[in-house]
Amino acid sequence: MKTNKLLYSVLALCFALGTTSCREVEKIDPNIDIPGLGGTEEIENELDIWLKENFTSPYNIEVVYRWDAAQMYTSLASSRLVPVEYDIVKPMMAAIRDVWFEPYNKVAGPTFMKMLSPKKVVLVGSPEYQFGAIKLGQAEGGNKILLLNANNFDATNEADLKQMLHTIMHEFGHILHQTVMFDKSFQDISAGYYDASGWKEFDRGNYRNDYNPESWALGFVRNYGMNNKDDDFVEILSMILVYGKKWFDEQVCEVAKNSTTNPDAYADLQAKLAIVESYMQSVWNVRMFDDPTDPSKKGLETYVQQAVARVIETPPTE
Repeated sequence: MKTNKLLYSVLALCFALGTTSCREVEKIDPNIDIPGLGGTEEIENELDIWLKENFTSPYNIEVVYRWDAAQMYTSLASSRLVPVEYDIVKPMMAAIRDVWFEPYNKVAGPTFMKMLSPKKVVLVGSPEYQFGAIKLGQAEGGNKILLLNANNFDATNEADLKQMLHTIMHEFGHILHQTVMFDKSFQDISAGYYDASGWKEFDRGNYRNDYNPESWALGFVRNYGMNNKDDDFVEILSMILVYGKKWFDEQVCEVAKNSTTNPDAYADLQAKLAIVESYMQSVWNVRMFDDPTDPSKKGLETYVQQAVARVIETPPTE
């Protein structure tokens, strides 16, 4: 009987102190490599050298493609993300160089991009599904651009290329206005139509950037511009650069002219474009469109359109 009482007492003591106190202490090798904790030094490979030559050396930009959760996740509510595939990085960044950096260099000179380009571009393989919408990119101040959905990049697919380029131009537009704000009168043009959640109703579920007729009829170039004045501004800039002034005139404006939901839709779009064009010229000395009096003076939109056509015809491999 005494033996049973002693056994019960030992068991009770073990339970109180925790089960680990009643078993042999596990020894952990202090030199074990635990990935993901930071401080790991990677051996420079061919891709690292190429990225350094094309982005770090000329623009002081770090391109992050190795998985780093601290860099990849944008919020605690983020869905699970996956790393970018190694073989995607070089052709995608080459396309970015050709359709983003080079057009701006031709219009504004190399100093412009050296001064305003983000210091870090982070690539993520998957998109982020959040609050019923798909996020493809995010600008964090003027220091970092997060590009999601990289694993679906295909330079031979015009729609995919333009979607990726639009994401970049959109996020870069945020960097521009976060550096120098645009004319505050812009926010008054569509003041009654901004809706932080209602813009999703115009999504159609296909996420095509270039086809938002309901939004055009309200005076927006794309549904996401209805989110707030800042997104409205950068959507005017990015959509016209990527899809072209001809697309804007022949599709967006034609729907806006015949709008029954907002009789001022066409006038609103023209007023927004005028402010964007003036902002780019007066603040950054960047000409948006060709000079009608001098055909040799090309605008940023022409250079972007030409670059997109070249990349689609001959996808970059470096």
